[in-house]
Parts: sequence; C-alpha cells; structure tokens
Amino acid sequence: MRTATPAPALNVLPSGRSLAIGFALLAAAFALYLGARETTVFSVRSIDVGTEPAGHVRPVRAALAPLEGTSLMKIDEAAIAARLESLPYVHLVGYDRAFPSELRVRVTVERPVAVVRRADENWLASEEGRVLRKLERRLRRPLPVVWIPGSVQPETGAIIRTPSAAHAIAALAAIGKSDPKFARRIWYVSDEDGLTLVLRDRFELRLGSASELPLKIAVARRVLESVRLSETDAAYADVAVPDRPVVGTTLNSQVEP
Repeated sequence: MRTATPAPALNVLPSGRSLAIGFALLAAAFALYLGARETTVFSVRSIDVGTEPAGHVRPVRAALAPLEGTSLMKIDEAAIAARLESLPYVHLVGYDRAFPSELRVRVTVERPVAVVRRADENWLASEEGRVLRKLERRLRRPLPVVWIPGSVQPETGAIIRTPSAAHAIAALAAIGKSDPKFARRIWYVSDEDGLTLVLRDRFELRLGSASELPLKIAVARRVLESVRLSETDAAYADVAVPDRPVVGTTLNSQVEP
C-alpha cells in the first residue's frame, strides 16, 4: 500500500516552536524600542545646526532648544518642523540622529532682499517675496525699498502678491544673485511703468522689462562709469534696449520716493 507524501509547500511551513521564537524576538525588539524611547540614555544633549546660507544658526537653535532632553527616538521630521513654525523663512532640509545624544539639523534660510514700505511702516521681505518680519527700526545695512499701496496689509510669513511689488522684489533677487555689489547701490525700485531702479546717489536707471537683467546691469555699469568720467549732469540712463542705451539730463520720472 502506497503511503501519502506531504506536499512540497507543507515542508516550508514554520513549526509551532519556530513561530513562538519569532514572536518572542519581535516582542523583545518592540520592548527594547519602547525602552529606548523612554530612557534618558538617548536624550538630546546637543543640537548641531547647519544653515544655507551660513550665519543664521542662532535663531534656528533657539527654536529647536525645547527638544533638548527629549529622546532621539521620539524626534522625527514633524517634531522638528513644528519647532520651526515660528521661523517662516526657514525650511527643513534634513536631520540626523547622532546617537547617543546629538541631533543634527540642516535648513535653508530665505535671504532678505528688500524693505517693503507702506507710508512710514516697513517690513523685511525675502527673495521669494515672503514677509519675514516688521521692522521697528532702520537696518544697519540698508536694503532696497519696494513701495506697496496703502490698501495692502503685509502679514509675517505671507507672500506679497501685489504684481508691481512682487515683480520688483523678483528683479532685486535676480540682480542680487548676478551682481551683489551693484545691488547694494540700489535705493529703491519700482515696476509701475517698466522696471526702474533709483540708486543711492539719486541716479535713475530705467530697465524696461525684467528680461536680460544681467546684461542690462552690465551695460548700466559701463554707462555710469562713462557718466562719472565725463562729469556730465546726467540724471538718468535708459538701458531698456541694452545695445542702445540713452542718457538724459532731465529727470522726467513718475517714480517718487
């Protein structure tokens, strides 16, 4: 009489003893994880902050300071992001738990490029057009001014949507990246009837559209140097057409400080 042979699939099924061992190991690992979350061995004792651009470590570290003493096992992206909510211009790039007790955080920081002004009120704005904070006093290192209508109420953390102001801020950001030294010469900027820059010496540059900004600024530099060397009484230069710049001595501008 032929005996039945077990099916091949039955040969690979774990035995009751193997299952018991597996579940015991899983339970032990879970218990160790819970213990690690509660133990002070892995508590945060130092926070290493890296910012891009550099130089913004202090406010970020202050915002993350409440995490000290918390177990590294309890810290995740959501916990860090919640602490950074008070800094709307800071964006989390990554973090690392450096056991046993160090938290490493890397962030990007929006650069301020302009002062948004409404009457006698001023706000600091980033290159993305975000309102960073209200200014209660003048900046030690002045930034170009962008005017906004009296009907606009800037809110910290919000993006400025007024078209003329938004375009002016975007142009300042582009100029700052292509020629940061020249950007420091700008007093205020308008985009009401074409992009216009007024320099700190009150010389006016009319750029027309925001296209080809690096080229237009390079041409403006040469024009300004020529005006200085010739000692003319020029009041403005129009570089809207870069290969045909125009210099004028009568300032007939609609831009008002």
